[in-house]
Amino acid sequence: MQKRRVGGGGDASLPMTVGDGAAATTTRRRRKKKRHGRSIFLCNTTFASVAIIMVMIFLSAFVMKMILDGHNNSVGGGGGSMTKERQTLDQHINIPGNMNMIGENKGGSNIFTGGKGLFKLPLSKFSTLSYALENADIVALYFAASWCPMSTPITKALDVAFSGKGILLPPLSNDGTNTKIKHEKRHRLAIVYISSDSSEEEMTLYAKQEWNVVPYESSERNEIKRHFSTCAKKEMDDLHINPRKHEIPTLILIDSLTHGVLSTSGVEDIKKNHEKALDEWAMMEQLARSMEEMIMV
Repeated sequence: MQKRRVGGGGDASLPMTVGDGAAATTTRRRRKKKRHGRSIFLCNTTFASVAIIMVMIFLSAFVMKMILDGHNNSVGGGGGSMTKERQTLDQHINIPGNMNMIGENKGGSNIFTGGKGLFKLPLSKFSTLSYALENADIVALYFAASWCPMSTPITKALDVAFSGKGILLPPLSNDGTNTKIKHEKRHRLAIVYISSDSSEEEMTLYAKQEWNVVPYESSERNEIKRHFSTCAKKEMDDLHINPRKHEIPTLILIDSLTHGVLSTSGVEDIKKNHEKALDEWAMMEQLARSMEEMIMV
């Protein structure tokens, strides 16, 4: 019952009409619903803003980690041990100031244009790698040996994953089947075998038909091992590699444009992803180049 003032000021208890009560209830519900809607909108907006900020922070932290990892883990120089984790932005050796820079590699030349001037690409000192670096997007340096039981399954996996599919850069040959030093279009991948075999005959029999091979008698075969501190255990003393960063088999992926190391974990990638490993390496290559472009800005 609601009291309503009557005439001379007395209170009279009169019943509220059904219409008045329903209207008041409806109004209260509408106001409550409106306030609730605004609260939900504000909550959703706040949540979206926080989510965007968190994603930006995460991406920034991820980019910075890759940059720091690249500068703290060099191959063949600068000290510090290289782990088996992927190095998407590895340090470019022989570039002043240990800086990663991206620029124009004109016509597959060994001169790198970018940043503060012209720099010699870090692997250009190895003439036995120049053909692969100039004609393939990614160069896989494969350190292995026919006598090594751990190399055998990896060699087979590489052959199954990439041979006969038009992916690999064919090696130069003496029989006239491939004499093109410069191809019109880059191949997606070149595998270069850096042998730890006991003889040239063993190396020749072990290397697959579509692989490029650093000649057995070339001094660069051992120089490349020293550069990457990668060899068989029994070679360490003769090559004066101590400490050794990588044993055999090891597959090191190189970005042919900058000569930067994309990954030292190629063996694990092949075991896990087989032929799909190439797509992962290509994504790492694009990411590394994008990050280096950001560094230059």
